[in-house]
Amino acid sequence: MKKTFLITLIASSFAIFAQNTKQDISKANEIIWYGLNFSQAKMVGQFDQAVGAGAATASELKNEWVPAWNTLIISEPQNFKIKESLKKDKIYFDIKPTEKMNRDIKTDDFMGVNAFTFADASGTLQNIVSQLSGGDKNEGIGMVFIVESFNKTNDEASVYVTLFDIKTKSVLVTERIVGKPKGIGLRNFWAGAIKHIIKQIDDRYYDSWK
Repeated sequence: MKKTFLITLIASSFAIFAQNTKQDISKANEIIWYGLNFSQAKMVGQFDQAVGAGAATASELKNEWVPAWNTLIISEPQNFKIKESLKKDKIYFDIKPTEKMNRDIKTDDFMGVNAFTFADASGTLQNIVSQLSGGDKNEGIGMVFIVESFNKTNDEASVYVTLFDIKTKSVLVTERIVGKPKGIGLRNFWAGAIKHIIKQIDDRYYDSWK
């Protein structure tokens, strides 16, 4: 009985110490990228498309534009240098869990006219991270951009840049960063905001996460 208890205690202690912490962010050679999560976001204002196409509806934003923004970092790594901003050798792209959550967005409440912020940011972020399951990796450090809002009225994107332990779903670091959009066309305009956020990680925030 005592022997079994001791083995269980040692195993439990090992599991605890095996979890990633904030200090492990700078040590890790690889970060697992979970994409742009819009599951609790609000799109504020009018989102004009190409000339003559009119403003995008909530359904168009969800089904066409959200997937386009979510694959930016995968399809254009030369323009969206997340690996360099995190000082990593490798980024593993594992956006399937976020794609699933984005597909479940309720379009009835996806757009609005008033500025929007999360009422309970810490609770919202933890809830989203807890649902990021079914990916390729069972452990390591994950990173997700949890979008709070794309605000066309103010021309800004507010995003919670969030790093977490994949095994335990514990949030290690989260930083609310506002990006300024820039570019021609609906996709590229908001892609500019994501690029600005990544640049701020490199210039201002990463060193404070160590």
